[in-house]
Formats: sequence, C-alpha cells, structure tokens
Amino acid sequence: MATLKVEAPAGSQNILGTAVIKAPLAKVFKAYTDPELFKKWWGRGHEVKVYEFNAVTGGTWHIAEVAEDGNEYAFRGTIHEVAENERIIQTNEFLGLPERGVVSLEKAEFVALDDNTTEVRTTVTVQSVEGRDAYVASGMEGGWRQSVEVLGTLVEEV
Repeated sequence: MATLKVEAPAGSQNILGTAVIKAPLAKVFKAYTDPELFKKWWGRGHEVKVYEFNAVTGGTWHIAEVAEDGNEYAFRGTIHEVAENERIIQTNEFLGLPERGVVSLEKAEFVALDDNTTEVRTTVTVQSVEGRDAYVASGMEGGWRQSVEVLGTLVEEV
C-alpha cells in the first residue's frame, strides 16, 4: 500500500510530495535506481521504454511512457547525486515541449519510518512560479499518485 500527499505552496516554485510506502527503505530505494523495477512503476503501470538509465552520481536517464493510444511521452535528466538509501537529486525534462531546456530539479529523500514503512519526501523545483502552476494544472498530481500506488504494489512483490 502507498499514499501520496502533494502540496504546491502559493507563490513558490516548489511542488512538495510525501509518499508513504508500506515496504522497507532498501526495497523502495532499489525501485528508484534499478531500471527493470523503475520501468514497472514510474509510468503509472503503462509500458515504459528505457533508452538510458544510469542511476549513479553523474549518470543520466532517458525514458518514455507509452500511452494506451501508442503515443510516447519522453523524459530525460541528469542525476546529480545518488546517496544510497538516503536521497536522489536529479533534473527532469519533458521532451514533448516545443522549447528544450525546460527542466525541474527534483530531490527525493528516503526516510525509514519503521522497519516496513518508508517515506519518500520529494521536492520538485520548477524554473518559475508560472511554470510550477502549469505543472500542477497539467494533472501531474494524478499521474504521480498513480505511479506511487503502482510502486507500493511492486515493492510488496519483490
């Protein structure tokens, strides 16, 4: 089981997400860094194509979610830091925008609440308040929530 709370503080460039996942921290962290596990949950349970996924400090990633209609929605980023079982700091760029270089900076912090419950505290920083508001208006919270729910089911199985 997994839950997600999302906040978008007024006037801020940040989106704050707190996911609580009923699984040990090491399992949750592995699902974020192992490409075979990552592709099973990140796209809300849809097919995810992994073109590149090197989840190490200085690594890069490039993936595409395949929608039910067959369209691909591609994303890429640079991983600035992977501190095992602690945090991941990376950029995220949606490649479907007409302008390249519109990226967010994401910091995911992993906290063991107990031996079988992990909290993932994610801060997404967008380049402007207007950009942040556009992220929120796009329905990203619903997709994020679906992905976290799939993640919760996945880590129960592995």
